[in-house]
Amino acid sequence: MSRETLKNLIELVPENEIDILYHVIVKFIPEVEPEPEEIEAIREGRKDRAENGTVSHEEIDWG
Repeated sequence: MSRETLKNLIELVPENEIDILYHVIVKFIPEVEPEPEEIEAIREGRKDRAENGTVSHEEIDWG
């Protein structure tokens, strides 16, 4: 089966069942241990979000 065929099959999945498909597919992806730099970047991001919050897409001037 080609990648294109798989993509086309995914398009047939009803929107309300996409999460189920996602969880099934993720089970086939091997987990790898994160690098120390990745863990630190996650910590920094969480700290920044806790201190500064987030901005909604509607508030951004995309023009």
